[in-house]
Amino acid sequence: MLRGRRVVTDPGGGVTVADTVRWLHDEGLVRLAGVAGRRSGPVAAYTIDVSTGAVSVHPATGAGVGSDVETIDADDLPYPAGSASRLLIVGITTSQAVLVLNLAATLAFSINADRPETVARAWVTQLLLNEEITLTTNSAAVAIAASPRCRHSFIPGGGATMINVDDKQPPITTISFNSATDGPDQLDVAVDGTAELYLGTRFWQLAQIMTIDDAAWGGLLAQFDERHSEGTR
Repeated sequence: MLRGRRVVTDPGGGVTVADTVRWLHDEGLVRLAGVAGRRSGPVAAYTIDVSTGAVSVHPATGAGVGSDVETIDADDLPYPAGSASRLLIVGITTSQAVLVLNLAATLAFSINADRPETVARAWVTQLLLNEEITLTTNSAAVAIAASPRCRHSFIPGGGATMINVDDKQPPITTISFNSATDGPDQLDVAVDGTAELYLGTRFWQLAQIMTIDDAAWGGLLAQFDERHSEGTR
């Protein structure tokens, strides 16, 4: 679910935000992960222009050598092979681009919001599409009891609410809810659903972000429970 200000799509029947998101989950995220695999330095994020399909690659380095943003046509992306790694869709920027975050490029990330769990749920469901990823959280609001890959567990090292993301490619990424530490990598969500994403010296303003509210989450949990029951028969 996208929450925030309404994003205007192409009235002439061109590519829409929904089309772009669907393509990303079908094969686009895996192809973007392939871009990172052929670069010498880590990639922090990608933006995909909805109207043109142009992909902008944003290196984790914010200044100096290797920091320039590279633009690639979607047709020129690597063939989809392997996994999507820790890539996930955050939302839609004010310039009509889909923003994809690479959690593998950060050790610690904070979701700052009145209800950070609604954002985290959207991230959890996307990350679980990669079968190599296991999530551990001390938040009952995002754990999935029927899934051994999204466990509710005590996490030593502090009282903060968090999710650890592990795809067997260390180091682990920790996502915190309303972290007391003002780190360089964070998503600040406003009451109206708009947001600002900071990755080191890089910044994006988002008109809409991906969220899952309580009603939708309850429906998803019921589906997980049903599949788990069928699998144990």
